[in-house]
Amino acid sequence: MMQFFVFFVFGCLKKNNNFMKLKTKTVITIGLTLAGLVSTLYMISSTILLGSLAQAEKESSHQTVEGVLNILNQHEENFSSRFDDWSAWDDTYAFIEDGNKRYIESNLVPAQLANLKVNLVLYIHNSGRLVFASNFDLKSKKIKPISQEIKKHLLPDSLLVKRQNNHKLSGIIILKEGPMMISSQPILTSEGSGPSRGTLIFGRYLNDENIRKLSQISRLPLTIKKYDDPVMAADFKIARSFLSEETPIWVNPLDPQTMGGYMLLKDIYDRPALLLRVDIPRTTYQQAQVSQRYLIISLLLVGIVFSGVTLLFLEKLVLSRLTSLSKDVKNIGATGDLSRRVVVFGKDELSSLAESINWMLKTLEGLLKDLRSEREKSERLLLNILPSPIADRLKQEESSIADSFGEVTVLFADIVGFTKLSARIPPAELVDLLNQIFSIFDRLAEIHQLEKIKTIGDAYMVAGGIPDHRTDHAEAIANMAIDMLRALDHFNVKNGQNFSMRIGINTGPVVAGVIGTKKFIYDLWGDTVNIASRMESQGIPGCIQVTEITYQFLKDKYLFQERGLVNIKGKGKMLTYLLKDKKLAEIIKLS
Repeated sequence: MMQFFVFFVFGCLKKNNNFMKLKTKTVITIGLTLAGLVSTLYMISSTILLGSLAQAEKESSHQTVEGVLNILNQHEENFSSRFDDWSAWDDTYAFIEDGNKRYIESNLVPAQLANLKVNLVLYIHNSGRLVFASNFDLKSKKIKPISQEIKKHLLPDSLLVKRQNNHKLSGIIILKEGPMMISSQPILTSEGSGPSRGTLIFGRYLNDENIRKLSQISRLPLTIKKYDDPVMAADFKIARSFLSEETPIWVNPLDPQTMGGYMLLKDIYDRPALLLRVDIPRTTYQQAQVSQRYLIISLLLVGIVFSGVTLLFLEKLVLSRLTSLSKDVKNIGATGDLSRRVVVFGKDELSSLAESINWMLKTLEGLLKDLRSEREKSERLLLNILPSPIADRLKQEESSIADSFGEVTVLFADIVGFTKLSARIPPAELVDLLNQIFSIFDRLAEIHQLEKIKTIGDAYMVAGGIPDHRTDHAEAIANMAIDMLRALDHFNVKNGQNFSMRIGINTGPVVAGVIGTKKFIYDLWGDTVNIASRMESQGIPGCIQVTEITYQFLKDKYLFQERGLVNIKGKGKMLTYLLKDKKLAEIIKLS
């Protein structure tokens, strides 16, 4: 009703006052003009300025990656060159033939290898015989046997071993331990003459430490990944799809602050081996974005000031009275107090509108009083039938309300012998006794925040975990079951009765919903409900029988007695338990 009133009043304002339309048109026109100007300027600056800068940035980044590639090649060349005097040396030339230990003790001990910072040293005779081999761990300073993976590269006809025309070879090979920078050189005399007696190979893993050193030299962060790495980051996978022999370098923004420059590195066999990424700061592009942002903000500020001045003049000259009237209407709508009235100024169309609004308020005030009374009655009746969330959904005119719950605990309780009692006492007394007992149960359900589903004769059904999910549904039901037995004992003492009760509990999935269009009810369905009913009907008077599923939920906090296998109708033999009470630790915690 209040929403109808507010919409009606604003409708009247629009229909009876041309100035409201003028203000709307003015605001829309100024807003659209300002938005169009800002959008156009943004598009032009983005397309021309930032577009040109982005292209220039890519070209600059491409050159930077080429520079890093030159550094990497130089690093590789320096690594290979430092071993030139090892391969072209009379001592090495003699050692490859006689394998004398003196040469090893003087040159190939761990301390010397650590000084050279090499992981792999191989002396291979022309016959293919491995004269000396060292797989050196720079961290532990220990020599390890040559792995089978390295030996695969040392076959007689392999590129590393067979040196054509006494040329040296340097590059990268890929091993399980990681990429290795390798240098293979023919063994010659100190004068560099031959014939070559074999091949000398030095290798160093291209590990994180070496990458950090290269990053320090290039002053740019570097990242290397294996070309066929199955768990590489998404940006490397995208770069891999663009890189090829024709396109060895590819650049693409990583984020607004960093440009990623990618290059493809091949191994000594001319196969794709590594992907190298250079993280290049986007300094120029960021500065351009800042400048563009300042320009847009400046234009917005000027436009806002212009719009404000225009609206100020319009407000001062024409719309102040309309604003006051609108404010009064909004205040009445916000408070919902229809006894209030708007202030009437002058003798014109606006004052006539204000008088019409006051007349309408007086009429609505009377209608609203009647509607409130009827609505309160309906609300109370509906909440006595349905849970509050379900009632809200029903009021929103949902045609079908049905929900599936994966984990709910259901309790059935039945007063033993109550049916026989109904034949011995007057109906009014019987109903009064049942009403007293179930009223106590209703209060317990409210205390434990459980949902009463229904009563069928002298049976009482309650559930935990619906319609709002809760993790302690089983504990809440268990607490209520214990309190129900105690409450019934107290009722018997107070009223001189001897009632006893069977209670059954089960936990599992259910379907809940509203059935019927008249005298509807919120009910539960499913095997969980049926088994809970069987737990009650085939239980023991004065006891709480639970299924094994419910027992698993409660066994850490409650005391149980295993009843054993019980033949449950429709289910066969089921293991059941009798819930006795809370464990002492839980009682102390609650107290």
